[in-house]
Amino acid sequence: MARGYNSMADVVKTTTDGQDLNEVWAEFQQTIAIRNQRRSALADLFTFRTTLATELVPQALTGDDFDEASEYGVPTGIRPTADTVKVGYPHKWYDKATRFTWQFLSRASSAQVASVHASALEADNKLIFDKVMRRVFNPTTWQNEDGTSVYGFWNGVDGQPPANQWGETFAANYTHYRTSGAANLTSADVDELVGAVESQGFGLRENGDRIIVLVNPEQADVIASFTRAGGAKHDAIPSTDAPAFITAETIEGARPPGEFNGLTVKVAYGDAWVVEDRGIPAGYMVALATGGPNSERNPLGFREEAVPSLQGLIQVGGGSADYPLINSYYLRGFGVGTRRRGAGAVMQITANAVYATPAKYA
Repeated sequence: MARGYNSMADVVKTTTDGQDLNEVWAEFQQTIAIRNQRRSALADLFTFRTTLATELVPQALTGDDFDEASEYGVPTGIRPTADTVKVGYPHKWYDKATRFTWQFLSRASSAQVASVHASALEADNKLIFDKVMRRVFNPTTWQNEDGTSVYGFWNGVDGQPPANQWGETFAANYTHYRTSGAANLTSADVDELVGAVESQGFGLRENGDRIIVLVNPEQADVIASFTRAGGAKHDAIPSTDAPAFITAETIEGARPPGEFNGLTVKVAYGDAWVVEDRGIPAGYMVALATGGPNSERNPLGFREEAVPSLQGLIQVGGGSADYPLINSYYLRGFGVGTRRRGAGAVMQITANAVYATPAKYA
């Protein structure tokens, strides 16, 4: 009785296939540690990890100009200027429990027990993906616990237009949440969306950035059909992992890789790589610039607790130190906010003039 209802579990030492339950627990801890190192491919590629609730982030750097020299004059000093925005990042805790009875553990194989653990890992991966995508697709400004605004990309309604870039001035209603104006996706739509990100100084080859266009397979197949002969600005070039095909054309330059940081690349369109993912709602297209995993130039901030032991996915054992599998809890604390408001853009493929957030991410 000293251990409460867990006392009956003293009769269970191993699974039916002879795997020691404490060894199973240790293996779970190892897999979680590996997962926390790799994280979600999408979140890692488009976010910058932070422990701050609020941050001043330059949105674009404007270059300085030389002065005309005079015989006796002293030139002015160079002082880079930045369009800095105070951005906020939310933070919430999410959890899920696993509960086994001693009768179940006395009959279960290690594979059965591990399948529950795998389900928890999948739920964690889905949680991160959904929260990242909700911030990407939803232009609404939220507030974090400090009352700081948690922005989306430039939306044309919050009174914050981008700073001038290369002599181009942006109106107060400038937005990175757009519609195609037609029911069908065209190459001009892709050009427009990629151009919106590049106009803000992101995704440029000379900066070492890369623009990734995320689409549902339905739109990916359309983009894959674009050719210059058909009126597109660029030819869609299949990745190195594309199915074999026959063509009379000659490809000039390198084909895109089949895989980029865990994402499957379908084709290259100009300098952008197109990635298809069923998690992207059909009828929408996203262009995101990335400087690489955890680059400070990435569009989103991924906030976690400042204490290292509270970062990543955490599994806490149950009340019995000998048998933590009887009851265990998976915890994840994080939040996602936009850092670089010009480093991403979204387009809805619709004849409507006004962008509507996908119901899933509203």
